[in-house]
Formats: sequence, structure tokens, C-alpha cells
Amino acid sequence: MKEKKKEESLKYLGAIGGLLAAYGADAQITYVDIADTTLNTNNATWNLNIDEDSLGVIDYRFIQYVDTSIFNVSGNFIQALGSASNSVLGLDYGNYAYPFNLSPGDSIGPGKAFKGAGGNAALGQLAMEISGSGQPNDKFNGAINGLVGLRFRAEVDDTLRTFYGWIRIDVAADYKSLTVKDYAYNTREGEGITAGEGSNWVGQKELEEARFALRQMDESLFFEIPNSSGELQIISSNGALIKEETFEEGNHRFDLNTLPKGIYIARLISNGVSEEIRVVSY
Repeated sequence: MKEKKKEESLKYLGAIGGLLAAYGADAQITYVDIADTTLNTNNATWNLNIDEDSLGVIDYRFIQYVDTSIFNVSGNFIQALGSASNSVLGLDYGNYAYPFNLSPGDSIGPGKAFKGAGGNAALGQLAMEISGSGQPNDKFNGAINGLVGLRFRAEVDDTLRTFYGWIRIDVAADYKSLTVKDYAYNTREGEGITAGEGSNWVGQKELEEARFALRQMDESLFFEIPNSSGELQIISSNGALIKEETFEEGNHRFDLNTLPKGIYIARLISNGVSEEIRVVSY
């Protein structure tokens, strides 16, 4: 395991500009690059003691299920352990918790919705299928370089204090494997971090791949058009064009509640470049 500590200003990733939040100029980021670890067997687990405290307390656990015999379930989950305040950035719907799949540069910190996998032994559902049917609210099915926002409590000077971090994962489109890649956290108590901050892989290549920063947060689709104007297309699961709208240069929000409930593809096209993600109206 390689560990690298950096003291640096929080990064303002230009292509995502208005969507980022700054927490201060002296963030101390601990970044850990592990050998890519893949879970691909039933009941496989991977444990994370994110701050590597001497007590060996497990803060988070990833769990992989593959064709479970009772319910024919495949899928992957993150479990918040340790302190009851440990959680991930996301929302709860009914009896389920859905962590957000963040884009590089998204803010993680105070004031955010840490409800996905909130509390000791609660499960955050990354992606799951039951008898061949996927779940519409999942945010990670087929994710490459998906980023999960973390909030955890650790004892410092005999006092429990709150810290924020992120972890990067891939999730197979067939629901049957999950790969953990790296993670980081801000060592300053109560200070936030941005998704991917402190890592070497957040650079121009990632910004180009996420050119429009398309992402769903709760019931809204957010995106940025850096130059000229762009066309947003909403496409149904059977390939039909449901909606098409033109947006000018800048940051935008599209209300997904204007669509009937279901799963869609959101495609943004500008200057001959296109980007698309799966979104859910619920």
C-alpha cells in the first residue's frame, strides 16, 4: 500500500467550476492508492479502516453478492460500521439507501445529505438485480471510476471528531463484481474534501471525459456547458426521444420530476461532442 500526504489548496477544476465548493486553503489530504481489489464471489467482503487507527476499527465494508440461491440476487453494497455517525453521501427512499455516484470535483462535507448507509450496520445499495431485474434508483450499475462520499468519526485526543473522504470503485454492468481502487480523506476535523481530491488521476483526461459534468443529484440533473450552446436529449429505455431542449453556455439544472417515472438516458451534445448518463425519475 502506498500512502502519500499532501498539504495543498483545494482544487478548482475549471471544467466543473460553478459546481464546486471551497473549504479553505490549507486542506490536508491523506491519499491511499491500493492495488485494485475485485470482489466477484458470493458474500465476498472488503473492509476499510480509513484512518488506520491503532484500534483497528472498521469504518466501512463492501459486500458483493453473486446469484444468491434464496432470492437469485446479484449486487453490491457499502456498509457503514464503527461509529453510529459513519455514513455515505446519498439519500434514503423507503427502506433503502442509495449512495450518490459523484463526479470528480463534487463537494463532500458539512451540509450535504449523508443518509445513504447512515448508521451502524446499515446497507447502502450500489447496484442490485433480483431475478434478472435491476433496481431503478441504483446509481452505480456499470460505473467506471465511481466516487462515493464518506463521513466518519474518529477519536482524536480522547474526543470523537468528524472527518470527510471519498473512495473510488468500478461496478460491473452485470452486477456480479465490484473493484475498489483508492481513497482519501481530509485530516482536518470537520473540513470537507472534493471527490477525487489528492489523487494523481484527477487531471485533464478526467475533465475531458466528464466534459459537461452530467450527474444526477436527488431529483435533478446538473450539467455545465463550457462553450457555446448545447442540446439536452432525454431518451427512453427503448430508444425513443422523449424530450429535447437547448441550453446556453453555463451551469444548468433540469428537473427530472417533469418526466414520467422510469429510467432514461440523458444525452448532452455541444460542438460535436456528446456525453450521456443513465438517470431515474421516481
